[in-house]
Amino acid sequence: MSYPTAPLPDHLVQLQSADGARIAVSLFGGQLCSWQTPEGIERLFVSSHAHWDSQQAIRGGVPIIFPQFGADGTGPRHGFARTLPWTLLTSFIENGDDNSEAVIRLGLTDSVASRRFSAAEFSLALELRFSGQNLCMSLDIDNTGATPFPFSAALHTYLRTDVTTASIHGMQHMTYRDATDADANKIDSQPVIVIDREIDRLYQQAATPLTLRSDVGIIALSQSGFTDTVVWNPWIEKTRTLVDCAPSDYLEFVCIEAALAHRAQLLEPGQRWSGSQQLCVTDECIIN
Repeated sequence: MSYPTAPLPDHLVQLQSADGARIAVSLFGGQLCSWQTPEGIERLFVSSHAHWDSQQAIRGGVPIIFPQFGADGTGPRHGFARTLPWTLLTSFIENGDDNSEAVIRLGLTDSVASRRFSAAEFSLALELRFSGQNLCMSLDIDNTGATPFPFSAALHTYLRTDVTTASIHGMQHMTYRDATDADANKIDSQPVIVIDREIDRLYQQAATPLTLRSDVGIIALSQSGFTDTVVWNPWIEKTRTLVDCAPSDYLEFVCIEAALAHRAQLLEPGQRWSGSQQLCVTDECIIN
C-alpha cells in the first residue's frame, strides 16, 4: 500500500549527501522532519495536520524528548526540548565522494524559557549523520552547572510504514510496561509484534538490533546509550483525540523510540551522557 507524504514547509534546514540521500530539520524543537534515501523514498512520517507555527510540538519525524518522558515529571509532557528553538551548529558533507556522509549538528542550552520548568543547567547536542540507506542520530547531554539533575530522554522516531502489513522483530522475552493496561509490567511472549490495536509499550533493557518489516520494506534499528525502547501506535480511537492527526494517520506509522525512560538518570556536574539510534534500510521498498 502506498501513502502520499505530507508537504513540508520551506523554512526547514535541508542537506543532501553526495549519493542523493537527504534530510530536512526544523530548528523549532531540533526536530528531524524528513529522511529520504537516495531513491527518493521518504522513511519518516509527518502528519498532514502537523502544526508548523512554533507554538506546539510537530507531529511526526523525530521529536527530542528531554528532560522528562511522558508525564513522569513536573514539566510539560515529554519535556521542553521539542518546543524550544535550537541552534544550527554546523552542516557539511565529509570528503564529498560517493561514500561520504552528510552531517548536521544542532544545539540547545538552558535559557529563560527552559528555567520556567527546570533549574537544570545543560547543553544538548544532536548530530544527524547520513548517507545511502543509513541514518545515525546521536544525542549528547552535558551538565554545565554546579548541581546534579535527573533526566529522561528519547528519540521519538515516527517510522513511515504500512501498519496493516507491519511486524516488529526482536522483542520476544523482553519485559515491558504497558501504558494501555495501567502500566502493568509484562513479558513479551510473541516472536513478532503486529499492530492491530493501540500499542504503547516501554521495553526495559531492550536488546538490539530490531527490525520493522512491512510492504514498505525492512528497516533495521540499533541503539546505544539508550537502555529502553518504546513502541507506540495510537490506533483508531486515540487518533481521533489528537487534533494534529488525520483520522487515518495511525495506518501510516509506528514509533520505535530509543529511550532512557524506565528510570530517570542523575547527571552530575561536568558529566556527559550520550545515546544514539541507528536506522538502516535493508531491502528495496515498493513505494514509488
